[in-house]
Amino acid sequence: YLPAPERLSPALLAAANEELASTLEHHGYAPHGYPPLQEAIAEHLTSRGLPTTPKQVLVTNGAQQAISLATAFLVQRGEAVALENPTYPGAIDAATAVGAQLIPIPTGMDGARVSAIADILANRNPKLVYLNPTFHNPTGTVMPDAARAEVARLIERHQVVTIDDRAEAELTVGGEPPPPPIAAHAPGAPILTVGSMSKLFWGGLRVGWIRAPVPLVSRLTGFKAVLDLGTSLPGQVVATHLLHDREAVRRERRQMITPRFHLLEELLSELLPTWSWTRPKGGLLLWVRLPSGSARELAVEARRLGVAILPGPTTSPDLSFDNHVRLTVSRPPDVLAEGIRRLAAAWDDYAPRAEGRGELEVIV
Repeated sequence: YLPAPERLSPALLAAANEELASTLEHHGYAPHGYPPLQEAIAEHLTSRGLPTTPKQVLVTNGAQQAISLATAFLVQRGEAVALENPTYPGAIDAATAVGAQLIPIPTGMDGARVSAIADILANRNPKLVYLNPTFHNPTGTVMPDAARAEVARLIERHQVVTIDDRAEAELTVGGEPPPPPIAAHAPGAPILTVGSMSKLFWGGLRVGWIRAPVPLVSRLTGFKAVLDLGTSLPGQVVATHLLHDREAVRRERRQMITPRFHLLEELLSELLPTWSWTRPKGGLLLWVRLPSGSARELAVEARRLGVAILPGPTTSPDLSFDNHVRLTVSRPPDVLAEGIRRLAAAWDDYAPRAEGRGELEVIV
């Protein structure tokens, strides 16, 4: 997560507070979400190529609640959930929490392999599919638009609810925007387009959303109301004001994270020259391959020197990718530089024990 942007200022909070004051005579419960925020989210998604009405939007307590909510509502213990391998650890946690069987979807340079998705939908009967096709966590890949169209057709054909997690979709590194959401190719299909304020704006603003066909949104809203009666109204009012400034904040974030990626790559090239990676087109993460050894063992060594990294198996439904680590550029440059220096020292201590174990043949 990045620190809050300057636009989350006392002036904006004062304006939000004034708007909030005008709602105080109302009881404050809005299970679907604050109507002006639903409208702002619908306008945002429409501008990204997915025509959306406010009634298709359910406001949640961040993207993580959206994923957990959908999983708990749709999946019974023992039923299957298909997830990319590797994937966002929070999606694994949500599926594991309900006792789901995890089906790994192989990935490549263009994200989840469409042929694998087709095979799983035809032969494995998953109750839910989770995809992160835009600045994928952790690999940073982007699924091409043609592949998204093919996935949309598969979802329409099999009528399997699919999550399109777009939590990091606004964090572009280059100037080229990513393709539209998967649901743009099948607006009426059972696709849950999930978004969040946390990555672009601030992690402390626990506001996210689900966009889906109205009947599915209504069912999810009823389930969410049982759990929390609705997302806190003050945060939604702030989120409404911030969404109006999203394009300016996107530019500011790009100016912030692009040099951090360059710094991270320079440090890795200098201090850890045997490690390898592919530069992502957006997001906050770098997926790095080790030449040998175990990422889990290295993480323990690094922790002793005061630096935290995420070992590959934490991101894997089948606990593979022990030859990868996930790094982030969310820290300031000085902290990032010190962290990589400590990580290099940890590798120097660990590498002699890792030699001779052979390289794990896992392709991403």
